[in-house]
Amino acid sequence: MPDGIRLAIDVSLPKDLPSGVRIPAVLYQTRYWRYPEIRFPFNLFVSAGTVQGLLGRMREAVVARGYAWIDVDVRGSGASFGNRPWDYAPAEIQDGSDVANWIVRQPWSNGRVATAGSSYTGSTAEFALVNRNPVIQATLNLSSEYDQYTDILFPGGIQLSFYLDGWGATTKALDQNRVPDPSWQEKLAVGGVAPVDRDQGKTLLAQAVRDHGANYDFRELKRFTFRDDFLLDLGDSARQETRTDAYRWLAAKFGPDFRSLGIDLASQHSYRDDIIASSVPYYGIAGWFDGTYANAMIRRFKTFHRPGVRLLIGPWDHHQFSVSPFTGGGPTRFDLPGEILKFLDGTVGGIPAALEPDRPVHYYTLGAEVWRAADTWPPAAEVTGFYFAPQGGLTAVPPSAKADSDSYRVDYSAGTGRDSRWDTVNGRVLRTPYPDRREQDRKLLVYSTEPLAQDCEVTGHPIAHLVVSSTAVDGAFFVYLEDVWPDGRVTYVTEGELRALHRKNRPEQALYWTPGPYHTFRRADAVPLVPGESVELAFELLPTSYLFQRGHRIRVAVAGADRDHFTPIPADRTGPPTIHVFRDGRRASRVELPIVDRPR
Repeated sequence: MPDGIRLAIDVSLPKDLPSGVRIPAVLYQTRYWRYPEIRFPFNLFVSAGTVQGLLGRMREAVVARGYAWIDVDVRGSGASFGNRPWDYAPAEIQDGSDVANWIVRQPWSNGRVATAGSSYTGSTAEFALVNRNPVIQATLNLSSEYDQYTDILFPGGIQLSFYLDGWGATTKALDQNRVPDPSWQEKLAVGGVAPVDRDQGKTLLAQAVRDHGANYDFRELKRFTFRDDFLLDLGDSARQETRTDAYRWLAAKFGPDFRSLGIDLASQHSYRDDIIASSVPYYGIAGWFDGTYANAMIRRFKTFHRPGVRLLIGPWDHHQFSVSPFTGGGPTRFDLPGEILKFLDGTVGGIPAALEPDRPVHYYTLGAEVWRAADTWPPAAEVTGFYFAPQGGLTAVPPSAKADSDSYRVDYSAGTGRDSRWDTVNGRVLRTPYPDRREQDRKLLVYSTEPLAQDCEVTGHPIAHLVVSSTAVDGAFFVYLEDVWPDGRVTYVTEGELRALHRKNRPEQALYWTPGPYHTFRRADAVPLVPGESVELAFELLPTSYLFQRGHRIRVAVAGADRDHFTPIPADRTGPPTIHVFRDGRRASRVELPIVDRPR
């Protein structure tokens, strides 16, 4: 790199590529080792690409189609040198452009590069556009966040401690060249990250790993509370020079007050203008249970909206396993490598006709078990309020009582288990996503409709309006949308959450498109609860497309904790608060659902 840091890369070219033939390339920049080293004798039976799952299959398909594929260990990781002051720091962002420039100087390059990736690598694919380098001519982004604070660190302003701890431990192990939580087979078979070809004695690798000792620890972010907290000065003084260079670049881009952006300095939305100005074709892909990333992809689609921007949301978790309760689950049968090849062919591949028949939006409706195509998102819908009613009822008729409420003592043992949308972004495949919720619902405050007289499709962004009071000065509020089957099973559909401290609605401050209330999560907008005083909490549930079938019931469940994933608020040691959820004419708690009327 221009600053002298050496990056480890692998170049995969089509077999027997004739001399003089020039081809487009796909750039893949990873935090998770570009290749593992498979020890003898295991390397006689299995390749590094084989153990990489979807990535390996994707690389194989792309190269077989006639593209070059370039894997890169981002600086401060794998076999690359350097250290990391934080993820997606300025030097890492600039590296994407410098590597692309290296690619187009190679004798096999035709001068066209696409960036691609999934999860962390999807973000690096997008961040490369910040440089506005004309050789980067398409971006494919699977399953990544758009707003670090709300999408992965603090959904609804509540610390996702399960992820911060888990991903922090994983990246720490990788930076020390250790397999995170290895099975006994992995201990025997995997020797760490693959060194570069000329490093037979692993001297260079050892030097690179020493560099990584100065990396920040992701778990340092647990000290955050607000979006605009600036804690990036924390940590090892050995990375001070790296930070100084980063601050210089940030001051030039955002001005001397760049620290006021806090965690947004590592969020793609802060670089929106550069990304839009790059004008490249952009394909965002995610799944309905893929963390919050379907929502992140929708935000991008609405924010970038222009010809060439595409959106695909499937019935998947973070690993493209089916999450539909109406099917047998398992790996997706959707031809994702084929879809990726179609996009590459239609952009850097120079075959525009490959994309011409397609509409820009495709999404899957769970329950109906069909794919739908559209020109925009969300589809036209009638927003219908479902009001909390006596005896746990849920009805489209607004309440008229002068005063009515339900009392609920928060149960800190309530949770969503280990097969949730949060677990899958930490590496877990959801083979049985959200098993029957009946037992957990006994710990929650629930409201259900009568059995539906006809099918009811909810597609879009549900909005919760909770009117509550509490005995505490703060609290975490969770709302789950669920499907109660005729046999009593309860199926999770989607959820939303909000920390009461962040409840102020500031739509004029929105950093990107939003379909409902907007919360800044900034320190200046924090408002503690006054014990006993009723307030309204209005917030989005994560988007969905789900068909509630005739005879089923729609259920809304309210919780004050998710012990499996989120830090309790107030802290568990203070004892559980009691909340009142109001459902009268003046204080009507409800969930607004976007109902789509399909031709029958």
